[in-house]
Amino acid sequence: MIKLNILDQSPVIDDMSPSEAIMQTIELAKYADELGYHRYWVAEHHSSRSFASASPEILISALASNTNNIRIGSGGVLISHYSPLKIAEQFNMLQTLYPDRIDLGIGRAPGGDVNIIKAMRTKNEDSFTKTTELINYLKRSSENKTDGIVTAVPAGVKMPEIWILGTSPDSAIYAAENGLAYTFGSFINDEHMLQCFQNYYQNFKPSLYLKEPYLNLALFVICAESNAEAVRSAKCSEYWLSQTFLRGQNIPFPDRAKADNHNFTFEEKMLIEYRRKSAVIGDAEIVSKNLKEIVKKYAVHELTIVTITSDFEERKKSYGLLYDCMSV
Repeated sequence: MIKLNILDQSPVIDDMSPSEAIMQTIELAKYADELGYHRYWVAEHHSSRSFASASPEILISALASNTNNIRIGSGGVLISHYSPLKIAEQFNMLQTLYPDRIDLGIGRAPGGDVNIIKAMRTKNEDSFTKTTELINYLKRSSENKTDGIVTAVPAGVKMPEIWILGTSPDSAIYAAENGLAYTFGSFINDEHMLQCFQNYYQNFKPSLYLKEPYLNLALFVICAESNAEAVRSAKCSEYWLSQTFLRGQNIPFPDRAKADNHNFTFEEKMLIEYRRKSAVIGDAEIVSKNLKEIVKKYAVHELTIVTITSDFEERKKSYGLLYDCMSV
């Protein structure tokens, strides 16, 4: 069975507080651990009414302390905003507290608009250069080198598992040339997916971290008892997509009533139809068939699932059905 993961962006639904969204993230992580999911990653978004998590490094600790076996990580830490040394020390601490369970997913996006970049005091530095610096801090620290050069502490701990996250050919090439695992986020934008996969496999160089390419695909999935139920559940994210991308609104996800009662315009329907091509929505049989075909077609090693619905129990059920159908 292919390794299955969850990426949780801590979505905020209408009439729900951000605190409730974080509590649901913790509950869902515990459920995923019980089911047997391999990884559970949390995201970083700033000044968002849609997503509650702005500090994955803090949330990771809470999730790891409430679970037993599942790997916990960032999907991802947005390196453009931070000091590589500080990230290295945060994840060294996490590895110290939860040995061999921590993943460091590194992203380049700002996690918000130009106002976020200004508010975060983000400097105009090359993110790949900062990523290399971060990895070097982690490597030196794991080797417990204390020869006068700055060392990330606590030193002497094993490096977290490192992942490069992205949707651009540049990110795929960086991961390949540095011998790192790569996650492509098709749920964000799948425009360059094939090119990224080709770039990654064609340019991969063995390293201390990986001997062969290792590819993870993150995609949007809803699995339900019937196709009709899955399509209905998908209206939550589709409503949100139409309002944020076409109207520029910073809003929570709709509750069930608002999603059900919304009449999509022609323009909105066109957008939704386009985005559905990169999603898998249906009953267990359809979802299992489509995901297994994707794994075979693109030589994917792991799948990371993003699922957002108006109802939290529906969301949990989707992850449960998905895991069961992929186990067959």
